[in-house]
Amino acid sequence: MFSVNKVPIAIVFLLGLNGCAGQTGLDANSENPYSIEALRNQLSSIRGLSFIDGVPMVAESAERLKKYVDTDLQQSTGVKNLDDISLAYEKLGLLPHGASLRSGLLGFYSTQAMAFYDSTTKRVVLLGSPSERSDAPTVGGIDEKVLVHELTHALQDQHFLVGDGLRHSDNGDASLALRSVAEGDAILTEYAFSFGGLKDWLPGYVAQVFGNPGDNAAVAAAPMIVADKVQFQYSAGVRFVSHFVGKNGWLSVNLLYKHPPLSTEQVLHPEKYLDAPDPPVRIQLHGLSNLFSSEWREIENDTLGELMVHCLFKQFLSPIEAAAVAEGWGGDRFVAYRNGEEVAFIWATVWDTAKDAEEFYENYQKVVSMKYHTSLVDSDSYIEKRDRSVIVVEGLEPEQVKRNINTLWASMTTERETFQPPPFGSSVASR
Repeated sequence: MFSVNKVPIAIVFLLGLNGCAGQTGLDANSENPYSIEALRNQLSSIRGLSFIDGVPMVAESAERLKKYVDTDLQQSTGVKNLDDISLAYEKLGLLPHGASLRSGLLGFYSTQAMAFYDSTTKRVVLLGSPSERSDAPTVGGIDEKVLVHELTHALQDQHFLVGDGLRHSDNGDASLALRSVAEGDAILTEYAFSFGGLKDWLPGYVAQVFGNPGDNAAVAAAPMIVADKVQFQYSAGVRFVSHFVGKNGWLSVNLLYKHPPLSTEQVLHPEKYLDAPDPPVRIQLHGLSNLFSSEWREIENDTLGELMVHCLFKQFLSPIEAAAVAEGWGGDRFVAYRNGEEVAFIWATVWDTAKDAEEFYENYQKVVSMKYHTSLVDSDSYIEKRDRSVIVVEGLEPEQVKRNINTLWASMTTERETFQPPPFGSSVASR
């Protein structure tokens, strides 16, 4: 988990806001030697990117900020609902019984003094006084590190359209991978600003600091899915960006946005991004009406990715077993439905090798027995493996699934994502 004095806690890593939370807001008694303009100019010089547009700032009261975040959370899910998504993840085993993503996220935020860059309104929102709102926060009352971090997000958005890349995606795993690049970049920039530039030793130092995060009570109290995504964005994100920045400084970081990692797998294993590229397999499921009548409505349709596979399995198996299963991930599609209080899902997966698929197949049966305190035969679960692919169906009568399993396999399409690694070291990287 994260030590607050090491990292600004993420504001939304799950559903839609496109910034991060700072660990402090406004303090009327603090002094800041920089004007906003001077700070922006120095940041531009250090990061090598100029501001294309201005970045308005607004200070909100804690209560207004909480309502702001809640509204954005709800809107960011589109037609989906946080309560429905919670039920889907609970059925899978990613959330404890009765847990609510909305309550968990808001409870998490309410314990943190927050600041974030909102890519929708193109402004920085900071925590202000307890009861008032200000469109012109006092410069001397804003923590410099928070400003640098959030203004870096503004630069990313203006130059690389990061905000657009994080919205309206049906692949949460790819979005999280891109977000980790943005957070790793912002953290490294924050340190470079503090030390007067990007020193040769700085990437390794920052990666070491964030590779060994300390404890944070707010993160520790959050559901594991929340804690894991926080840790991934900051810790894995910093390590990933630091891994490449030495190749050509900030120009290499800029290339990461033009050639973003396509999965959390590539961020967790940088060699699968550059040295031996391993883009994920995109899975689509069609013709599910044979299993789900019109009474059922779709509540989730997403890619979970290696990170969430690991999060799921480590709640039931040992850390070593969970890591071994997750590292074989090649692609997945999780589709959940709801009919009244009933929830069911189809989870189609592809693995790197047939051995990896077998490992997932065997260990997921252990997960089922622990979730339902019964054997696979006596549960509402059905699991089938064919070569490197495994399909899991839960929440429906197994006999019904068996009658339709061939149709389900036939409706499943797979296609490896197109991926071109960045041309680090070439003339392209030096432009």
